[in-house]
Amino acid sequence: GVYAAPASISSPQTVTVTATSVADPTKSASSTVSLGIPTLSISMSSVSFGNVVVNTPATQAVTLASTGTAPVTISAAALTGAGFTVSGTTFPLTLNPGKAATLMVQFDPAVTGVASGQLTITSNSSTNGAAVIGLSGIGQPHEVDLSWSAPSSSADPIAGYNVYRSQSGSSTYQLMNSSVDTATTYVDTTVQSGLTYDYIVESVDASGVESTPSNMIGVTIP
Repeated sequence: GVYAAPASISSPQTVTVTATSVADPTKSASSTVSLGIPTLSISMSSVSFGNVVVNTPATQAVTLASTGTAPVTISAAALTGAGFTVSGTTFPLTLNPGKAATLMVQFDPAVTGVASGQLTITSNSSTNGAAVIGLSGIGQPHEVDLSWSAPSSSADPIAGYNVYRSQSGSSTYQLMNSSVDTATTYVDTTVQSGLTYDYIVESVDASGVESTPSNMIGVTIP
């Protein structure tokens, strides 16, 4: 015969299964069977990546732990949402009590803007057999942060600076700042992925007369 364990139990149990001979009912044997509860605990109910620059992957770890009294089997991890991927283990996966596995969830936005998705963990856990983890992130544009040192001395007092940019290979430079920049820094948020830009800076006096160009610096956007 076959002993059929109950479909579910509220707490771990130990039962005694006895087999008795049909031919001789005085002959029997017994065995003790332990009934455990598979339970999957997940370290995060949601994963927020915040602001992530386009084409610059960010990764967070999600831990799957077997915290019950019986092995838990994770059958699948289904993912939805543009820009999100998951790695770190393969399924199906069985975790004995006290064991854990780590999933690496990555957000690599290809475009700017808000992104959302879901990671659904399916298992035979006694609770939450289809756990849904919310995923979110914001794709941010690339930016180039420029800084330079002011001349240590100048016969003609400096009123500010103009920043010029050209696409690599072009000799034509475009003025980037709409008014004279009085700081020695500038942030360019209009760059595009895959392109290379050249920058120069010229100081400006009170009359609007510009100096000779600074050294050129080239920046390649991932």
